Amino acid sequence: MKEFYLVFLFALTLTSNSFGQNKVKSNQPKTATTQLDKLIGTWRLIEFSDLDTATLEWKYQYGRNPKGYFTYSKSGIVNINISAEAPLKISRDSAKNYNISLLNWINKYSVGYFGTYTVDFDKSILTHRVEGGSLPWYIDTDQARHFVLKNDTLTIGNSKTWKRVLVKTD
Repeated sequence: MKEFYLVFLFALTLTSNSFGQNKVKSNQPKTATTQLDKLIGTWRLIEFSDLDTATLEWKYQYGRNPKGYFTYSKSGIVNINISAEAPLKISRDSAKNYNISLLNWINKYSVGYFGTYTVDFDKSILTHRVEGGSLPWYIDTDQARHFVLKNDTLTIGNSKTWKRVLVKTD
């Protein structure tokens, strides 16, 4: 019986030590991890607006109900896709003969890019390092953006002259 208790205590000690060794240790403060965890995920675009400085009215180039998602992965990848609420309806065959400038397409119908991101929570700056997409002049550039993260809402922009409002979906 004494041997049973010794084996039991030994097994309990090993189990306790194993659990203690599996704890992830980080030099990062807990608040930074918590803030980053709040950003990570997929965000649905609900507003894409720019202030018209001549009229002081907000303009919605993709409509009042734009479509799109911004995704920030845990590994630092960003993927952004934006589409107008009323996309261009055109068949594949008709597209062969349809002419539109890239700038008109981007400004009216759709834009997207991908790359990596970094975030500075102290300065509220989210920087997208663009690797590819429909904006050739963004490729291989850093696009720094001011942001506010409150509950399940992410606002990118200064909210005075431009803003992109998103809600967390995943």
